[in-house]
Amino acid sequence: MVAQMLTSWLHRTGEFKVVGCAHTDEQGWRLCKTQCPEVVLLDVGLAGGDGLLLAQRLKRTLPYTKILVVSGREDPYMLYRMQQLDLPGYVSKGIPVETMREAILAVAQGRTYYTEPFERRLQAQDAFFRILTTREVEVMLAATQVHPQSMACKKLRIATGTLRKHLSNIRRKLKLHTNAELVRYALHLGMGL
Repeated sequence: MVAQMLTSWLHRTGEFKVVGCAHTDEQGWRLCKTQCPEVVLLDVGLAGGDGLLLAQRLKRTLPYTKILVVSGREDPYMLYRMQQLDLPGYVSKGIPVETMREAILAVAQGRTYYTEPFERRLQAQDAFFRILTTREVEVMLAATQVHPQSMACKKLRIATGTLRKHLSNIRRKLKLHTNAELVRYALHLGMGL
């Protein structure tokens, strides 16, 4: 419904040319490959896939296409993934249409545009993505989503002792005492998807 309303509004403005609307990551991939749009408005919660994986794929294949994430999700892990992908924009669903217009124009012109909470989280001194290394985030994700730990070691291609050392460092940096606290923290960040 949001995609249909957004498409209809974009047509009515007369300012933007809409080349298509996709509802799944595969439809989005095919549409972008054939149309090579200047800007993609991307929801991270696409049916049948992960919108940020599609963003990663688009960045590799269509480096001149700019991606503006339009989402109701605002968990820290999703925002971290966006930052890792170096996406130029994020707008929360439900913003005024004038804000959406500003965001699209900014991203089309090569500027960045972030609405709250992304901008606020970038400024947070205790944001976990400023504390942990990229590898530590990978370890945290694998260790809190894959059980038993031997499966996490296999996924990460590391020894059990290395996994334990990483988890110890992560807990120390995040001021957590147990792996159970780490799992709860990861779920709070949105890593339990």
